[in-house]
Amino acid sequence: MTPFDFHLPTRILFGRGRVSRLRESIPSGPGRILIVTDRTIAAKTSALDAVQRGLKELESAVFKDVEENPSFETVEAGGRIARDFGARLVLGLGGGSPMDAAKGIAVAAANRGPLRGYVEGAPLDRDPLPLICLPTTSGTGSEVTPYAVFTDREEKNKTGYAHPRLFPSVALIDPELSYSMPPRVAIDTGLDVLAHAAEAFLSTLSFPLTDIIARQAIETVLAHLENAAAKIPEAMDEMSYAALLAGAAIAHAGTILPHIMGYPLTVFHGVPHGRASAVMLVHVLAALRFDNTRPEKFRALEDLFAPRGGPETFLRGLGVPIRLTAYGVEEGEIPLYAGKTIVKGDIKITPAALTEDRLVAIYRSAL
Repeated sequence: MTPFDFHLPTRILFGRGRVSRLRESIPSGPGRILIVTDRTIAAKTSALDAVQRGLKELESAVFKDVEENPSFETVEAGGRIARDFGARLVLGLGGGSPMDAAKGIAVAAANRGPLRGYVEGAPLDRDPLPLICLPTTSGTGSEVTPYAVFTDREEKNKTGYAHPRLFPSVALIDPELSYSMPPRVAIDTGLDVLAHAAEAFLSTLSFPLTDIIARQAIETVLAHLENAAAKIPEAMDEMSYAALLAGAAIAHAGTILPHIMGYPLTVFHGVPHGRASAVMLVHVLAALRFDNTRPEKFRALEDLFAPRGGPETFLRGLGVPIRLTAYGVEEGEIPLYAGKTIVKGDIKITPAALTEDRLVAIYRSAL
């Protein structure tokens, strides 16, 4: 068997009602805590109140200016607030955007250099502040990964950052925090889980342990996403678990071509990240079906989707269009998208020979 290294330093606390015991998971005397979230969570759900009650006597402040697909500017602003407040711990509350922003803020608060520089490869001067994540969607799995994705407004691009110190120290997954998700959000974030798991399964970095985790995540999404979108609590619990599994899988095997091909759809057309990834998953699987370096993996993935009629039928059953024209994409944009995609690191772990021309062909087939 091929040697592998499995490292998941995050303590995982899973179950309904766990947020009420949040204080138990925080070291005694941590100092001030900065809660990082977004305005929707702060104003339209009870999640922030539940967290503040769970913190009990601990002193905290709230940074709620995180936008969808957080920018470098927003994260830098959060870092300054964390420093001015004297935060000693950062708590990310929300979907992937607030959790990724919390990771960036933990870096920016402890280091004086520009965040963009660290993302581009500059070494950190100091370790990020300790981090706790509480997801309110069943999607990114950021609560158990060393990754964060930021939007570069200047370059109109999404940029991933990976560092082993970005693993949260604690992931508190209380499925009840996800119950306020609108059906569309449940679908879009659930599709992110599906894309994560399928891509980790196909990745050239995968190994038998990640395969087991990824397969269970895929099976769970296929079985429960429709009912989760219908707000059935048991199904929403299952999706919280699936998001955790898929996060653990990509923490080791990474994501591949569908994710990075989906980034331009999000940046230029506002397609939700999970939906963009899953739509491109359909087209990438079709394009690489008979021309890849891991045919046994592609066949196994087909078998997983077969009871649901295949990935295209599964998405259509959720009311998700799979043609890019439905999202406003035009032929003339495709060379730009392909050029932004071919330079991404995920190309290297995709099990196929890829060129910019081939990416253009995949995008065109998806119109």
